[in-house]
Amino acid sequence: MGENNQPLVSVLTPVYNGGEYLVECIESVLKQSYGNWEYIIVNNCSTDNTLEIARYYETIDSRIRVVNNDVFLNQVQNLNNSLRQISGDSSYVKMVMADDWIFPDCIQKMVGVAESDPEIGLVSSYRLVHNKVKSDGLPYSRNIYDGREIGRLYIINQRNHFGSETSMLFRADLIWKYDPFFKEDEYHTDTSACLRILTNGKFGFVHQVLSYTRRSNVELSATSFSLKYDTYSLSHLEFLIKYGRYFLTEKEYRA
Repeated sequence: MGENNQPLVSVLTPVYNGGEYLVECIESVLKQSYGNWEYIIVNNCSTDNTLEIARYYETIDSRIRVVNNDVFLNQVQNLNNSLRQISGDSSYVKMVMADDWIFPDCIQKMVGVAESDPEIGLVSSYRLVHNKVKSDGLPYSRNIYDGREIGRLYIINQRNHFGSETSMLFRADLIWKYDPFFKEDEYHTDTSACLRILTNGKFGFVHQVLSYTRRSNVELSATSFSLKYDTYSLSHLEFLIKYGRYFLTEKEYRA
């Protein structure tokens, strides 16, 4: 498929004080085999060299645009603010968090699966988290799954095949439909967003490692908080109440 015929993908990097790894993140986007993308870097009032790095890349590639927040936003607010920057012509949205990076064929492979079925609302893949491969376990013979099948695996067995923001591709019309896409009143709002999509859509999966998630100090702190206060169990109960009837039989839901 030529670049002129490729669907437009909006790539987003919301960032706060991410200068240490931002160059690696941006370079991974520039190295994509897929050509038709716009790249929006949203600087959230960083106090390090983040803005300087982002502005430099903005000058060397016209597909890159830097948005500089006037006021500091919390993490979920900045995620939603970033999503609101995408072009109205976008078909898909790919987030790449500032500490992370994606493999050269990431967008190409994900869009290929997404384009194979218009009912697919979310695509994910295997991912590297530090030095471990995650999101495995789905049948290798398939790359399209009924959303309720994947939602059921999560509700019953807590098997997360979505991954993190960097490992997912969303259909753009769903971003606009569910604005704000990420809810501020949910502990694990990224998982909730995925489950919401799967109540009425299919799930695509690429059986290749396409992204790298760095276990940064911020992520480790968030994980420690979640373990200390058991937010995973709280969220699972919330998801069961909110989405259980979509993914389970009535008997299972009441058990």
